[in-house]
Amino acid sequence: MKKLDLDIMKKGAKKFIGTKDFSTFRASSCRAKSPIKTMKLVKIKSSKNKIEIEFRSQSFLQKQVRSMVGCLKYLGEKKWSLNKFENVMKSKKRSLCAPPAPPEGLYLTRVIY
Repeated sequence: MKKLDLDIMKKGAKKFIGTKDFSTFRASSCRAKSPIKTMKLVKIKSSKNKIEIEFRSQSFLQKQVRSMVGCLKYLGEKKWSLNKFENVMKSKKRSLCAPPAPPEGLYLTRVIY
């Protein structure tokens, strides 16, 4: 397994925060009315050979989190520069997105109504 550069991943994660068009990270089968979502928090931490990434938002698009994690992984592996990462994000093109992270290890911690 490759060692990931957490510093660059954290810089990339900051780019997700705010109200943005997340079309790049949306599954083709997604039925959400709008790709515009507000990401309140993205936190990356590492402990004992494990990386935890926390996302907070009012709502998510289908496969959005897995796709964002896939892109952060590309960044951490140095397959992408921060500039390339930003360009992919702004492109709104799913075809440019890194492969989504597998669902194993992904879990929803809390829903607030």
